[in-house]
Amino acid sequence: MTPARTIRIGPDEAGQRLDRFLRKLLHDVSLSAIYRLVRTRQVIVNDRKARPESRLNEGDSVTLFAAAEDRHLKPKVRRRAEQGLSTRRDFAVVYEDEHVVAVNKPAGVLVHAGDRGDDRDTLINQVTGWLLSRPLARDAASHRDFVRPSPTFAPALAHRIDRETSGLVLIGKTLAATQALAAAIRHREIEKTYLALAVGGLPRREGEINVPIARHEDARGRRRKVETGHGARAVTRYRVLDQRGQYTLVELDLVTGRTHQIRAHLAHAGAPVAGDDEYGSREHNRHAAERLGLRRQWLHAARLRLQHPVTGAALDLCAPLWPELNHALAAAGLAHALPDWLAGARETAP
Repeated sequence: MTPARTIRIGPDEAGQRLDRFLRKLLHDVSLSAIYRLVRTRQVIVNDRKARPESRLNEGDSVTLFAAAEDRHLKPKVRRRAEQGLSTRRDFAVVYEDEHVVAVNKPAGVLVHAGDRGDDRDTLINQVTGWLLSRPLARDAASHRDFVRPSPTFAPALAHRIDRETSGLVLIGKTLAATQALAAAIRHREIEKTYLALAVGGLPRREGEINVPIARHEDARGRRRKVETGHGARAVTRYRVLDQRGQYTLVELDLVTGRTHQIRAHLAHAGAPVAGDDEYGSREHNRHAAERLGLRRQWLHAARLRLQHPVTGAALDLCAPLWPELNHALAAAGLAHALPDWLAGARETAP
């Protein structure tokens, strides 16, 4: 038999069982068919017959015969490209190295496609398209393996923010970085700070909102807004930066990371996010549109503090406000109240 394809195992594939690697590689081939391919030597490792449960090491060669002729054999990033990577570049880059990229997402952009999967201009599609399309710098040898896509890994979101919330989103460019970021978020080792313009006042200059949150679905299984007072534990710490009239600029730290947590908690405290269509009021939102020119919710994921997922170096990432937020803040007379740590924030266009 003539080999149809040989794949060299890289760091993003090392450590996986052969059967699981093949399940990702042959994305819609059944597990029983994969076992049959291995048993009949249609797949071999390092020129020898292998067992489905054997672990792959970096540098191993996996050779496929008949399986590689199948139309299902496409690297994951190539499959995503065929589904339609976006050519839009709505985001701004805050930080990047060979392992991770942090971007400032504008309002109105989904971080990833929903259940219907019909939105090509999601943040992850935009970032992946940008990474694959740009030229390599002479000293960017570490990017070369990425631009030649891994067969089973594509850039992945480490966390999410709402469509109408702007600000920082972390994306892993390697499997090791993505897994480490996911573990750090799971263990609450990443400090997330938001800024919000609230309608109304809070009871104290500093405090904590410790109110459980529950998600609800309608009869057709579609998610509805969350409700406070029961459900999962949810804790938000806040600091009032200043208040002018009915508007309050608030800095918030997420202790937990529930869906719509800040929006639901501020509404529960009687100070909903300005422009929030779900948790605010039409009257307040109409006032914000007329007086502040605000056509979106004023909520921004402004800062992330973490250890680098691979090197362990301390990262303090800040995302500047988008122009419409700055304009509304100035109209409310609160531009002077922005925290000092945001003043030096920088970002670059992709």
